[in-house]
Amino acid sequence: MLLLISLACVNVAQDVPQPAKEVDNSGLLARYLAATGKEKDKLRTELLALSADDLRAAIAGVSFKPADKSGEIVKWYTKCPDGFQRPYWVYVPEGYDPHKRYPLLVCMHGGVSGWPMESDEGRPSAGEYSIQYWLPNLTDEWKKNVVILGCSAGVPETGEGAMWWALKGQKNVLHMINETRRRVNIDDDRVIVNGHSDGGSGTFGFAFRMPDAFAGFYAMNGCPIVPPADGTPVWLENLKGLNFQCFNGGKDGLYPAKRMTPIYEQANSLGADIKFTTYPDLTHQVEDVLESEVRAFCDGPLADWRRNLLPMEIDWACTQPERGRRAWLSIDELGELGSANAVAANAEIVLPAGRPRLGITVERDTEQPTVESVMAGTPAEKMGIEKGDVIRKLDDLEIKNMQDLLDALDTKKPGDDVTIVVDRDEKEKTLKGTFPKAQQQQRDEKQPLTARVQATLDEPGRLTVKVRNARKISIWVAPSMLDADGKLRVRLNPSDDPKEIGIAVSQKFEPDKALMLDQFEATGDRNLPWIGRYEIDCSKLLGVKVKPAEPKDEDEF
Repeated sequence: MLLLISLACVNVAQDVPQPAKEVDNSGLLARYLAATGKEKDKLRTELLALSADDLRAAIAGVSFKPADKSGEIVKWYTKCPDGFQRPYWVYVPEGYDPHKRYPLLVCMHGGVSGWPMESDEGRPSAGEYSIQYWLPNLTDEWKKNVVILGCSAGVPETGEGAMWWALKGQKNVLHMINETRRRVNIDDDRVIVNGHSDGGSGTFGFAFRMPDAFAGFYAMNGCPIVPPADGTPVWLENLKGLNFQCFNGGKDGLYPAKRMTPIYEQANSLGADIKFTTYPDLTHQVEDVLESEVRAFCDGPLADWRRNLLPMEIDWACTQPERGRRAWLSIDELGELGSANAVAANAEIVLPAGRPRLGITVERDTEQPTVESVMAGTPAEKMGIEKGDVIRKLDDLEIKNMQDLLDALDTKKPGDDVTIVVDRDEKEKTLKGTFPKAQQQQRDEKQPLTARVQATLDEPGRLTVKVRNARKISIWVAPSMLDADGKLRVRLNPSDDPKEIGIAVSQKFEPDKALMLDQFEATGDRNLPWIGRYEIDCSKLLGVKVKPAEPKDEDEF
């Protein structure tokens, strides 16, 4: 009898279903990322068959290999979006743990147009050099807890499109960040971009134009009005809602604090929150303040800053869709909306009184001021100054170095005539011009059309959007933006009367798994919250007739 009972117990136990074997969806995702051709298509189908929650868990659960080396700088290569192969340098922290997410400092070197990609005649490589601003000044604790990426532009070899503030250059940097994310476990909400000189100006460029990969921005002796040198304007209102910290020197011959701080103050008056410091005796070199600055930055912003992709308010402007994304809003198509515009034009950047702007940048590696680039619509362009010109005289003052040029410009005031003597192709040329009376950011007389959108997330499920010359926009949807029924309602250009409904559109959302997978593959960012995209044709809703495109000649391509 006892034997029968024991056998029955065994049979009962055998009838109990075994726990389902847990599927390694992160492994499936890893195989997909490494695959090509038909194999990749097959794995994509399997991934998209998962539930949205399981796909999100697979993305969050991506695993990383132990580092071959830690506590030192390693050098890797990658083919950038512009087609050029570039080196990049990564400091992997001491005792690196592949299961732990680390904050990432993205470093952009100065002298962007002068540094080659590789070391040259005893000079270190530019990207590796940029890491040295940080590494010797980190505490022992931070050396174990931060990853540092040193980017290289290689402008001499690859062209001016690779400058930190140009569209190609910014895409190259984002690509290097993506490559670092695939090799090292990065906290995607704690990526901070920084740089000195041109690197600092490039930091402003990212803040003005492509801020969403970053938790914050840290500029050392940079200049916020260098980025328009690529012919694309910038707007101080785009800095709203961003973490930004910077410093400038009182004796900096390139970007003196007295010229920079009024711009920061204007930005803050328009809604930005730039925290800036002036060092009265600091020149353009920053070694004297690096130790204290780095220690303070690590104990403050590096420890505290987090990215916010779900701000309650967005104010964004651009002249091209590639620059039109800010968090959950994108400007997809620009066009004149005329009387339907409900947003004012952006404020002009007002420069402080004092030294007039010539409108050039100069090469960093030459003592004699040599023109690196000429900004559109400036006195330099109008008087015929060209890239490569070597400046010898300003009026009757001899120019031997950058300080001579700055001192000579200090003798001029708005509205003055100016004569500049340059060497061009081993011949001396005399050029004449006039400084403008108005001390505002100088732009091309034919301004590109600017779109501006102000949007507010009023509550879950309800958005208010006001547009200026934004013909089409998209709202990138996160679950927390939807109401209890999974819907999002958008009011477009509402009147000031709260009782008036005005133009409103709404849509219910289910997670778009293809979008979730594609955005992860493109960026390597595991924390992107977007599950859908709501495309809105503003011109159609506002009743604005779209002017048809001009017909092209048969031989025009």
